Amino acid sequence: MSCFCRNALGALPGLGISASLAVPGAQVALSLSDWLGARGLPAAPWAPAPAWLELGLPSLRLNASAMATISAFAQLRASVLAQFGLDLMVAAQAQAFARVAATANARLSALASANPAINPLPWQQLAALNFAIGQLEAALAMGLFANLSAYGAVPSFAGFQAALTALLPLIAVSLQMNLALNASLSAQLSAAIRAMLAIRMPAIPEANLSLMAQLTASLSAVASLQASLGISPLQLGFPGVQAMLSARLAVLLPQISAALGLNLSLPNLLALLPALPYCPTMAVTAPVVQMAASINAQAVASMNWQVPPLSAVALLNVGLPVCALTAQLNAALGINAVLNAPCPMCDASAVLKAIA
Repeated sequence: MSCFCRNALGALPGLGISASLAVPGAQVALSLSDWLGARGLPAAPWAPAPAWLELGLPSLRLNASAMATISAFAQLRASVLAQFGLDLMVAAQAQAFARVAATANARLSALASANPAINPLPWQQLAALNFAIGQLEAALAMGLFANLSAYGAVPSFAGFQAALTALLPLIAVSLQMNLALNASLSAQLSAAIRAMLAIRMPAIPEANLSLMAQLTASLSAVASLQASLGISPLQLGFPGVQAMLSARLAVLLPQISAALGLNLSLPNLLALLPALPYCPTMAVTAPVVQMAASINAQAVASMNWQVPPLSAVALLNVGLPVCALTAQLNAALGINAVLNAPCPMCDASAVLKAIA
């Protein structure tokens, strides 16, 4: 029996703190990181191969909303398989995942009745600043700030880039679902989605979904800091982690200022930076182009489906948050939140009987 363990939410120390980010230069770092991220940076300058212009890429007929739903199905199936060893394409294993969701709901209800103090914002602010510092350190190490002129547009590839970018979600889906990009792609993908649409999931009240989102956001921030800094943020505490980031930033910002030849305290700093286009180096690679060129055009042309919006699919609205919470509990607290077999004194059978 797959079960979200009743002990998984038993100890959540340090998630209810009330603190404000107080790191000199934090806003400058966050702004510069956002500026880089909006342009696909840090990355090496894009160097497309001239032969790519000779490729004929198919056009996807599905709109952005439909692809978002399909991508969510693929993400959920891959996540459930990786986290729990359950394949949603197998009926019995899909039922096992429904049990995970049902027991997770029961644990959330029990936690809500205890009225825990959970405040994601302080840890999210620290995690965001830590990510920004990492991005800026990487950009500085590759000499990006001193070489911004190398990141101009490649006009002759604008059409190719747009056509390929439209296919990236489908390529990602094929990889997550382990589907070949051949003539059977449309049939395989539609059959997989129909099978998952038939999965019945337990209803989770809005209050529990909200609590799950708060927990996930807090734990995700903690896990991110832990993986990056190699320390336990909850043990070190908010002030200790903040001091670590402050020390790194004090060294980093003067180096960036020197590389740019600009005073980072200028109120119009971002306006003084060049108007760079999006750099597709990380997404548009030779292997990705090869996959796009191999897509069967007729299979793509036949994908003219009526796909429900993501918000209308119970499996996705319940399944994705359950996977996210489980992953962050495991990463932040070093536990196994979901067990494949009942532990001593397990109440999962009673929980499932009560909602049957």
